[in-house]
Amino acid sequence: MRNKLTRFVAGTLGLALLAPTSGQIENAGALNAWTTKPVSRAHNSSNKASYVKTVRATKHGGVDRVVFEFEGPFPNYRIKYLKSRFYDGEGGRERIKSPGNRFVQVEFFVIPASEEQLKFTEAKNFAPKGKLRMPSLQSVTGQGLFEGFYAFLLGVSARKPYRVTELANPSRLVIDFQH
Repeated sequence: MRNKLTRFVAGTLGLALLAPTSGQIENAGALNAWTTKPVSRAHNSSNKASYVKTVRATKHGGVDRVVFEFEGPFPNYRIKYLKSRFYDGEGGRERIKSPGNRFVQVEFFVIPASEEQLKFTEAKNFAPKGKLRMPSLQSVTGQGLFEGFYAFLLGVSARKPYRVTELANPSRLVIDFQH
């Protein structure tokens, strides 16, 4: 009984902490436009859960492309260049060991830490692994799912402009990096 109560209190506290944070996400930066500035979007139109289903990376024309595909509607998200090779993770400030000279952080908000998400994350070919052989994009590294926040780091060769596009049926977030 005590274990159930502890989990209930921890879960309730986690949801309470997420509510103000997800409310702070604002629409910033333009979609479908080249930028090096942060881009974020609040998608609060549905009560249905969003899951990161798969992450793909490819060369497409004159760009390197990362595609995040979702099961369900678009989650809230924020995309930004990090100022250094350090990442603020669960254990505090951590040095980034992934390939790349600069890093773009992609954060998704209110992704349930559930069996459904675990099924996608553990699937074969969920995300690219290791050093990518592309002109701009050098790595895609999952930083983990913690209390509804799912973060990824994209290692790039230099601070290149990127473009963010949202596609539907299924919901996909596309990030292109110029060569």
